[in-house]
Amino acid sequence: MSFIHVYRKIKKAGVEIKIKNKSFIVNYPTYVWEKFPKSLHKLFADSLAYISTWQLPFIEKKDIIYHFSHPPIEPLFFKMLFFSLPMNIFEKPDLVTSELLKTFYNVNFQTKFKAINSSYLGKKMKRRLKERAILLFSFGKESLLTYAFLNEFGVKVIPFFIEEPQSIFENKHKRKLAKEFYRQIGEEIDFFPLSIGKLRQPEDIGWGWDIILSQYAFVLVPYYFYYQAKYLFFGNEYSCNFNLKDKENYYVNPVFEQSVSGMQLLQNIPQIFSIKTHIGSLVEPINEILIIYILHHRYPEIGRFQMSCFSEREEAKNKRWCGVCEKCARIYIFLKALGIDPKRIGFSENMLVQDKAKYFVIFDQKTIKGAYGASGLGKDEQLLAFYLAYKRGVVGELIERFKCQYLEQVELKKKALFENYFGIYSSYTLPSSLRKKTLKILEKESDRVKKDLIKFIE
Repeated sequence: MSFIHVYRKIKKAGVEIKIKNKSFIVNYPTYVWEKFPKSLHKLFADSLAYISTWQLPFIEKKDIIYHFSHPPIEPLFFKMLFFSLPMNIFEKPDLVTSELLKTFYNVNFQTKFKAINSSYLGKKMKRRLKERAILLFSFGKESLLTYAFLNEFGVKVIPFFIEEPQSIFENKHKRKLAKEFYRQIGEEIDFFPLSIGKLRQPEDIGWGWDIILSQYAFVLVPYYFYYQAKYLFFGNEYSCNFNLKDKENYYVNPVFEQSVSGMQLLQNIPQIFSIKTHIGSLVEPINEILIIYILHHRYPEIGRFQMSCFSEREEAKNKRWCGVCEKCARIYIFLKALGIDPKRIGFSENMLVQDKAKYFVIFDQKTIKGAYGASGLGKDEQLLAFYLAYKRGVVGELIERFKCQYLEQVELKKKALFENYFGIYSSYTLPSSLRKKTLKILEKESDRVKKDLIKFIE
C-alpha cells in the first residue's frame, strides 16, 4: 500500500512542509521569527505540518505518515474536526453524518507519527503582555465592529487578513479596501499569504476548509510573541452557537469552530506555547442584525467599508458584492430592515427582485450555498428582517412574496422575534479586562435600537 509521507523542516524564518516532491513554506518576517522563542520552534513546526495536512487522506484515499513526533495540539484539532465535519451535510445532500465521522475515525486510526516522542517543553517564560489585540480582519461586519470597539477602548489593534491562494477575487477586493481604509482611517492591514491553503480542495468540492479559522489562530502564534499581544479576537456572533438535529439525530452546528465551545478549545493554543494571549470574540453576546445596527449607527465611517460577500463566482470579479449568493441576500435585507442604504457599502443590485429568491433561506433553502445558510438556522432572523423592511415601507417583488407567504405567521410572533434578535446573551469568551466596557456599549445600543424600531412592532 502506498502512503502519503509528510516531512517538515525549520527554516531561517519559518517552516517548510514537504509532501512528495512539493514544498509549502510558511514564512514570517525575520524580526517576527526571531522574537519567537527557539525552544518552541519544533513544537510549532510539527503542529503546523499536522494541521495543514490532516485532509490529505480524504482527498488521496491513502494513509498518512508524519515523520516527526506526535504534537500535543493533535487532540485539540481532532475534537474541533470531529464536531466541524458534519457541517458538510448542509452543502452536499448526498453526505450523512455517520459516514463522515466513520471515515474521519478510520483515517485517524491509521495515521502514524514516525519519530520518538520527546518533550517539547522549553523553560517557562514569564512575560508581561501588552494591551494589544491581534484581530482576524476581513472587512466583514463583525471584524469591523470589533475593530471599532477596540479603538474606543484604547486597545492597540493589529489587523490581519489571511490570504487564501484559491480566493483570488476576494483577495483583490480586500487589498483595494485596505488601501482605502488606510487612507481614510489611518490603519494598515497586515496581509498574510497562506501557502498551505493550496493543500485544500477547491471550495465546491470540499476537504480542507472545515476549520480554517482554527488554522489561522495557530499560524499567527509567532505574532503573539512578537507583539506581546494580550488578545486575539475573532468576529463570532451569538448565532454561531445554534445547532439542530440532522436526519440521523446527530446534533450539528454548521459553524462549530466559531461557537463558544470552539473558541474555548482554541484558547488551548496559546497555553501550549506558554503564553497567556486570550482568544475570544467581543461580539459573542449579540446577533447578526444587531451587529449591523451598531456598526452603521455608532461607527458609520467604519461601517461603510463592510464587505461580507463570499466572492467566489465570476460575478464577483469586479464587484464588491456579487449579487448571486446567500450572503449578499442576507446582508441586503438586514440593511433594508434597519433603514441603511445598501448603496452606501457598494451594492449595485436590487436583491428584492423575484430572480433573487433562490438566495434567501426563507424562500428556497435547498439551493443555498454555505453551511450556515443551507442549515436554515438563520430563517427566523431573516423573517424578522423582511417584516421590519415591510413595515418601513420597502417595496419589491420579494416583499410581496413575503407578505403572501409569511406575514400572518410573523405578526403572531413578531415581539418574540424582536426581543430574541436584538437581545444580549452569553459573554463567555469576553476577556475580563474588557467585559464591562463591551457590555455597557451593547446594552446602550440594544436599548437604542429597540426605541428606534419599536414603532414597527407595536
